Amino acid sequence: MSYSMYVWRFVDGEPAPMDETAIRDVLGPVTLGGMPAAGLPESWDLEAEDGGAAEVYGDVHGLTFSRFSPGHILDLVAELARRTGAVVIPLNCPAILTTEAHRKHLPENFWEEAIVVPPAALTGHAIAQVINPQPEPRRRPILPQFPYHPSPVATGSVTASDEPCVCCAQERGWVYAGPVYAADAPDTGICPYCIAFGTAAERYGASFTDTVDGDVPQDVVTAILERTPGFTAWQSPYWLTHCGDGATFLGRAGAKELQAYPDAVDHLRRECAAWEWPPDQVEGFLGSLEKDDQPTAYLFRCRVCAVHLAYADFT
Repeated sequence: MSYSMYVWRFVDGEPAPMDETAIRDVLGPVTLGGMPAAGLPESWDLEAEDGGAAEVYGDVHGLTFSRFSPGHILDLVAELARRTGAVVIPLNCPAILTTEAHRKHLPENFWEEAIVVPPAALTGHAIAQVINPQPEPRRRPILPQFPYHPSPVATGSVTASDEPCVCCAQERGWVYAGPVYAADAPDTGICPYCIAFGTAAERYGASFTDTVDGDVPQDVVTAILERTPGFTAWQSPYWLTHCGDGATFLGRAGAKELQAYPDAVDHLRRECAAWEWPPDQVEGFLGSLEKDDQPTAYLFRCRVCAVHLAYADFT
């Protein structure tokens, strides 16, 4: 931010001294070269832990912060105002008071537009919102529970959306972003609730995964195909099973991510053995896996014994 902000304390409409000790305690630790043994410099530079910076001018009767950064620098300004009872005045913005009682002490030209932010709420973020108001992120509803795909937002299978669902016509805050297998089903726009409740599968005759790999009960197959968000793969995706149940899908993984899952890597080696590749080609293939490119692996965990499984594909 390239403009200025002022921190002043007022009594009966006139600037009044701030607590010098508070200024030194708050700004001293981030002052380049440190504070003098007594008093304040005429001007000095700040450099915060997060890399933010500011130029400071003034004395106990008022400080000017120029070329200040958002982040920790604004947190320090907020702390200074809380500790000294000062007013924060961003240029061309309303003055920020910590209590309504301070309004009567402001110069008259500040009275009407000044806003009160209680000390507990006065943070760097609050100051930044006054300087450059941004809408607060929407609080979206909690997703249904998917036992076989517990984190569909993290895997990219469900994304935020403010559009109404094409199936139930309700605006749910989320939309399914994976594949849909049905002749007449929409490719996009189904909400995860219509998947969880089976509404979309019943209405469109749809499934959300191509196939389930392994011998598991039919109710498990139905739960995975029709009531679980699927995932996008380079080829037609299939769902792994283990211990007589569907496995939990954890997401895509590359060689780097798979270092934490040696059991999944062993499972991939066994999968590659079916391709009749020589060992060095198998190891080269495993080392070439990329989470966000191809070839990639799809990581699962058994819901019974917790062993990790994976398969890989590419175009």
